[in-house]
Parts: sequence; C-alpha cells; structure tokens
Amino acid sequence: MKNGATYTHSMMNEPPDGIETRPLAQASRILQGGPVALVTTFDRGHTNVAPIAWLTPLSANPPLVGIAVERSRHSSLMIAKSEQFAINIPARPLLHHVQYLGALSGARIDKLDATQFETFEAEHVDAPLLTGCLAWVECEVQQVVPTGDHTLFVALVRAVRVDPHAFGDRWLLHGSVDDRPLHFLGDHYYATLDSELEARVPNASDAPERVLQERMLEELEQTREAQERRAEALGALEKEVEAGNIVDIGSMTARATESWMTPGGLVIPRPDELPPL
Repeated sequence: MKNGATYTHSMMNEPPDGIETRPLAQASRILQGGPVALVTTFDRGHTNVAPIAWLTPLSANPPLVGIAVERSRHSSLMIAKSEQFAINIPARPLLHHVQYLGALSGARIDKLDATQFETFEAEHVDAPLLTGCLAWVECEVQQVVPTGDHTLFVALVRAVRVDPHAFGDRWLLHGSVDDRPLHFLGDHYYATLDSELEARVPNASDAPERVLQERMLEELEQTREAQERRAEALGALEKEVEAGNIVDIGSMTARATESWMTPGGLVIPRPDELPPL
C-alpha cells in the first residue's frame, strides 16, 4: 500500500511484457542525458577541472542551477572553500579529454596543465573558462546541501556566454556534429544530440485521445520508413564490397544518414580529430 491509497483492479493494468527490474542505483543512469559539464574551480592560487554529469536548473527567477559533486572529490572541497565555480559545456571533439579528466584527481596533479587546456578569463568568478567549449555559465554558491555521498551546490548564475554556432535559444542541430554537446550515458560511453523533433499539441476543439493516437502512429511509421531506408543503404554498401569495388565510405555514410538517425548518437571521429591527452 502506498501512502494509504488503494486502487481497484479495473483502474490498474498488469505491467507490460518484457520490462525488467533493475538495481536502485541505476535510477541515476536513467535520469542522465543532459549535457556533461567540465566544472572549473579556483581557490588560493590553485585551479582544477572535473567532469560533472549531475547538474540541473533549479530556478528561473532568480537564476539558480545545481551541481551534485561526490563529497570525496577534490572539486567538492574547492567549491566549498571558494564558493564559486564555472560550468563549461565541452564540444564533441573534447570527448577523450572529458573521460581522461574524470580519471585524475586534482589533489595530486594540475589537470589543466596535464591536458594543456587553453583558458580565458571569466567576468564574475575566479575560475578559468575553457576554450573549445560551447557554453559557459559562471556561478556563485548560495547554498550547500549534503545529499548522501554527494554534495548539492545551489548556485546563482552570474554570467552566461555561448558559441552562437551551437546555441541560439536552444541547442542547434543543423550544423556540424562538432558543435553539439556531449551527453554522458555511463562508464566511458557518451552521445550527441541527433535530430530535433517538434511536438504538435491537439487543438482545443480536437479529441486529444484520438489526435494523440494518430500522431503516435505517424511517428512509428516514420521510424519504420527510416529503418527500411537504412537497410537499403547498407545493402548497397555490402554489394559494392562483395563486388570488390572501391567504396567511398564518406559518401555512403552521408547518403545513409540523410534518411536515418545515427543509433544512440554514435560518433566515429577521424584520427586527426582526436585531441591529445
């Protein structure tokens, strides 16, 4: 019984077939998906940078954001002492930097020096801002909330800057994939946003249950068509390979991705795109 509430059988359906029960700790993975940040800090002459995936807006007026940092991390101590930090949203080419920085402790090494990050000066905080990113948010801590093995830092936004090629009034997806933020999926897996979807709300005069059902079927049909086009493109590629022809992978990939979405935001960088660690 939940909070004393009871439900009749006619109100509740059985769980759908195929769903699985998972460990409670996986709730954090399910809720992840927002842009990963490189959080920079400065305290008494020392700088640090750490990747943070648990961050969220908390208030529009005043503008407040929150980041949850594991209490044992060096960044947590530096933020608590300096009462400020900067959120840097890295671009896709910094994928390997992000993972590498998460494996180091700023208590033992200067991570900015180790990765040769270029920085520039913030307007309102002492923490440096990182070049090669898509957006920068300068924050002053207003409240510190212990939350289990993490600390939630509630901060007032003092300045916001963006790369206009990547962000207008929302993330832009019509340009290069290199101008898109990284989204942490867990372990060493990341994704990028792939396509923009516009939701259509039923008109006031429509029967919402009928219109929403029709639009759901439209979306499913579009998905099936995209899968068929993908299969056709891959089939053509296999025939070229079997025939021993030279295949222009770039053009084949371009034709395939015009008609179907990259699964899971998979990105395969060229060797010359990989930044040095």
